Amino acid sequence: MATCAECSFFFQIPENYSDHEPGKGDCVTEKKDEKGKYWLSKPTFADSASCAKFNKSVNL
Repeated sequence: MATCAECSFFFQIPENYSDHEPGKGDCVTEKKDEKGKYWLSKPTFADSASCAKFNKSVNL
C-alpha cells in the first residue's frame, strides 16, 4: 500500500519549525471556486496510508 511520503501533496515540516516531529508533514491540496484558487493543508505523517487524493510523486 502507498504511503503519504510517496505522494506529491506531502510536504515534510522543516526541523526549525515549532511543530516539527520526525516524519510529520502537511498534505497540501489546491482547490478552485468562483473566487479563485486556494490551498487546503492538513497535518499527516509520512508513514500514514495514502488517501483517495493520492498522486504519485515523481521526485522520489
